Amino acid sequence: MKQEDAKKIVKQIKDEGLKVQVAINEEVVRVTGKKIDDLQTVIQASKNWDLGIPLQVENMRS
Repeated sequence: MKQEDAKKIVKQIKDEGLKVQVAINEEVVRVTGKKIDDLQTVIQASKNWDLGIPLQVENMRS
């Protein structure tokens, strides 16, 4: 994933206005938060984004 693609994803997440933290680690954009509902909202919202790049979601809390 290119750096500018990662920044697009971060911007989309920030635009959601949720209390989550976003970090870019090489080819992975990691989203963390205290409430699982906020994380699930980000996952659901990401399905509607048209960024022109494929997204893969991995839930680490389950």
